Amino acid sequence: MKQQHIGKVITGIITILWMAIIFAFSAQPAQQSSQISGGVAYRIAEWQSNLFHLEKTQQELSAQAQSMQLMVRKGAHMGEYALLAFFLCLHLRYYAAKEISNNSSGSVRLFSIISRFPDISQIILPVVIITAAYAATDEFHQLFVPGRAGRLTDVCIDSLGGILGIIFYLILQRYLPAVLHHIHSKARHTKGKR
Repeated sequence: MKQQHIGKVITGIITILWMAIIFAFSAQPAQQSSQISGGVAYRIAEWQSNLFHLEKTQQELSAQAQSMQLMVRKGAHMGEYALLAFFLCLHLRYYAAKEISNNSSGSVRLFSIISRFPDISQIILPVVIITAAYAATDEFHQLFVPGRAGRLTDVCIDSLGGILGIIFYLILQRYLPAVLHHIHSKARHTKGKR
C-alpha cells in the first residue's frame, strides 16, 4: 500500500514537471524557438551527411536544415505530448479499479464495455482528454507569446502524439512483464548451471 502511494506521488511529480517543461518551451519567443529547432535540424542534416558520406558543404547543410525545420518542430511537439500521455498513463494506473469480478451483475458485465475494460474508462479516455485539453491551453498560451501563434492543427498534432504515447504505454504494459520474466528466468537458469 505504501509502495502504491509512493508510486502515485512520484508519477504525479514527474507528470507535473513535464507539463511545466512543455509550458516553458511554449513560452519561448518565436525567434528563440526557431534557433533551437534550426540547430537540431542542422545537426540531423550533418549526421545524415556523415553517415552516408555525402560530403555536403555548409551551405547545402543549411539549406537542408531549413527545409527540415518544420518537420523537426512538429516532431518535437508530438514527442512532448507522447511523453506527457505516457506519464499520465503511468500516474492514472494507480487509480484504476481492479478487473470486474465474475460476481458482478450480468448487466454490468454484458452491456458496459467500458466498465469491462477499466483501462479504457480510467486510464486511456482520461489521458486522451487531458492531453488534448492541455494541448489546446498550450496553443492558447502561445497567442500571448511574441511571434508565436495558436493553431488548431497543432492541437491535433499534439493530440496525435498523445495517442502514440498511450500506444507505447499499452505495448509496454502488455509485453514488458513477459520480457522481464523471461530475462529473470534465463538469468536464474544460467546461474544454476555454474
